[in-house]
Amino acid sequence: MIVLKADERYACSMVCRLALGFNPVLTVRDAVVLGRKAESLGYESMWFHESLFQRDAISYISSILLSTTRIKVGSGVINTFTRHPVTAASTFASLSEMSGGRAIMGLGLGSFPTVPKIGFKIFPVSETRPLQRISEYVQIVKSFWAGETLSFRGEFFTAENIKSEVKLENPLPLYIASLSERTLGFAGENADGAILSPALTTAAATARMVEQVRVGERASGRTADKASYLLISVDPDGAKARAVVRNFYFFLYQLSDVIRPETLEGYGVKLESIERFRAAWRKGSVEEAKALVPEAAIDSLSVAGTREQALARVEEYRAVGVDLPILMPIGNVNYAIEALAPS
Repeated sequence: MIVLKADERYACSMVCRLALGFNPVLTVRDAVVLGRKAESLGYESMWFHESLFQRDAISYISSILLSTTRIKVGSGVINTFTRHPVTAASTFASLSEMSGGRAIMGLGLGSFPTVPKIGFKIFPVSETRPLQRISEYVQIVKSFWAGETLSFRGEFFTAENIKSEVKLENPLPLYIASLSERTLGFAGENADGAILSPALTTAAATARMVEQVRVGERASGRTADKASYLLISVDPDGAKARAVVRNFYFFLYQLSDVIRPETLEGYGVKLESIERFRAAWRKGSVEEAKALVPEAAIDSLSVAGTREQALARVEEYRAVGVDLPILMPIGNVNYAIEALAPS
């Protein structure tokens, strides 16, 4: 473990909250070890993505909750296709009960590259109506947790004469993840929190999503927690940390197929440089594509560099309205977790 002198550790009060988030690439046993470490270092919560072809989020959540005493653990996120809302509500009620109220449900529409592979259609949204699907899901989950007898027949979900036998002793937070303007507004109006990004978003784009959540907050007169994943790579050697991002498959895929080039123009990323990168990536020349990744794209989309550089970047996201940065470490993972720990 790295050791920081008192004047080297940055001050972090109760309003300076930090969480950790992971893709389902860790073994559950390794995740439990990290969960205990995160708890000892003062992280508020841990979050796990769901995957259809890797490990499921519930296995992580339940294992870490049973192996810790203080840290909260959430799904970041489960989808609205593979678990009926009654099943999900029952699962998280059980997780809350066994952990003394430390479970968090994070809910999202579903992964568009993978969900269609098991027979569910996402596009075009004019036909699939994602907000309606999420709205029905939230209604059922909240009613179930409230102990109401469910008699619900919606466009997507049905629940008839079902009532939970698990009484919630603690509030069970519900977060909604989306990149959609309307759904973020819905989250601000109806959920405890909103998850703004799956990991790669500029501070400027994050600010716009924060404002979309606030539209819902203003409509309801309430406040929603604004969480956002941040892909981080931290190392005493800043160049090494940046190289990890450049070689990270998820980053390359997102830059090629998901990130809109115009969102990077304000950060000095030229459209022609993105097109050269994408051309190499799409023809399968991975090493060529890596070499063509613009440095400014790494700077604008990830938190990469030395500890001091990373702390400054995290604060950029706090400044635009992120209440809870969810740090998603790659590369020198243990160093990053220790170097950025809030306590």
